[in-house]
Amino acid sequence: VTTTMAAASGRFESAKSIEERKEQTRIARAEVLRQAKANFEKEERRKELKRLRGEDTWMLPDVNERIEQFSQEHSVKKKKKKDKHSKKAKKEKKKKSKKQKYENESADSSSSSEDEWVEAVPSQTLGKEKAWKMGTAENQNKLFMRMASKFMGKTDGDYYTLDDMFVSKAAERKCLGEEEENQRKKAIAEHQSLAAQMEKCLYCFDSSQFPKHLIVAIGVKVYLCLPNFRSLTEGHCLIVPLQHHRAATLLDEDIWEEIQMFRKSLVKMFENKGLDCIFLETNMSTKKQYHMVYECIPLPKEVGDMAPIYFKKAIMESDEEWSMNKKLIDLSSKDVRKSVPRGLPYFSVDFGLQGGFAHVIEDQHKFPSYFGKEIIGGMLDIEPRLWRKGVRENFEDQRKKALQFAQWWKPYDFTKSKKC
Repeated sequence: VTTTMAAASGRFESAKSIEERKEQTRIARAEVLRQAKANFEKEERRKELKRLRGEDTWMLPDVNERIEQFSQEHSVKKKKKKDKHSKKAKKEKKKKSKKQKYENESADSSSSSEDEWVEAVPSQTLGKEKAWKMGTAENQNKLFMRMASKFMGKTDGDYYTLDDMFVSKAAERKCLGEEEENQRKKAIAEHQSLAAQMEKCLYCFDSSQFPKHLIVAIGVKVYLCLPNFRSLTEGHCLIVPLQHHRAATLLDEDIWEEIQMFRKSLVKMFENKGLDCIFLETNMSTKKQYHMVYECIPLPKEVGDMAPIYFKKAIMESDEEWSMNKKLIDLSSKDVRKSVPRGLPYFSVDFGLQGGFAHVIEDQHKFPSYFGKEIIGGMLDIEPRLWRKGVRENFEDQRKKALQFAQWWKPYDFTKSKKC
C-alpha cells in the first residue's frame, strides 16, 4: 500500500484516505455553494413577488408627493455641494502649485548661495539691515543652547543631560503619535459601524429596508409612520426623525419641537375618538446606534387613567436594586432632554400632554427593550408574542392599516400647511 507522510500531523496516512478526505471536502464545498445559490434565488423570487404586488412602489398619494419633493431638493443640494467642492479643489490646486513654485525658486536661490543658511532680521531701513550667518561653530552652539533651554522640562540637577532630554522628548512624541493613531482608528471604526447600521436601518430614508408604504405624513425633519409588525392597539404609530439620531437627549431643538407638534396632533386626534395615548421611548445599546423611535399607543380612557400607577410601580421594581442614578425621574415639570444626562441609556414614558416618568438604565442585561410595551400588554391582557418581538403582517393588511390611519389623521395633518 502506498503511504505518505502527513507533514502537519507527523503520522503516516494512506493515499486512499487522503483522496477520501479531499472528496469529502469537495462535497461539503459543493453543498455550501448549492445552499447559497438556493438562498439567493429564493431572495430574488421574493423581491420579484414584492415588485409584482407593488410593495416597493405603493405609497399614500400625499406621501408620494412629499418624497418626490424631497428627492428633488436632495438632488439640488447635492449638485450645489458638488460645485462647491469642485471650486474648493480648484483653489487648493492653484494654491498648491503656487507654493510648489515658490519652494522651487527658494531652493534654487539657496543652492546658489555660498553660505549654509542665512536668516535676515527684518528692519525698517536698508541702512540698518542686519543678518547673521550660521557658518561658525559659536553661533550654532548659541542657537542649540537656546533651543535646549526652551524645550527642557523637569531635570534632576547635574544628572540630567541633553541626551536624557532628547530621549524623553522622543518618547513623548512617540506616545502622542500612537494616541493620535488609536483615536483615528477608533473614529474610522465608529464611522464604519454607523454606516453599516444605517444601511440596514428600518427607519432611515436612504436605507434599502425602509418600508415607505407605512408612512402617513412627512414633516421637515420628522415623519409619522405605522409599525412594521402587528399593532398593539388600533392606532399604534411611530414618530421618527428623518436623519439617524439615537435618542431624544441628543436631538437638536428644531427636531424636538417638531416631534412635540406631532405629539399634540395625535393627542387631539385620539381625544376626539374617546381615547388616551401613551408615548414611549427606549434608548439602549449606545454602541449599536439604533434609530430613535417615539411610539404612540392609544388606550381606553379607564385604562389610561390607571397607567401612571402601573408605570411608576414597574419602574421602581425594575433594573438594579441599588442604583447610581435616581430610580424614578418625574417629567411633569421638565422634559426628558433636561432631566436625563446626554449619552446615558434610558426609558421614558409620557401620558398624553401631561408629562410622565423617566428611568436611567443601570444594567442593560436586566432591562428588556420591550419594557414599556410589556406593561401595556399586562394592562390590556395582550398575548406576549405581540409585545415581545412583534408578529409579522402581510402587505395587504399593512396597506389597509395605512389607509385607515391616513383617514383619521387627515383633519389633524399640520404638515400640509407648513412650508416644508
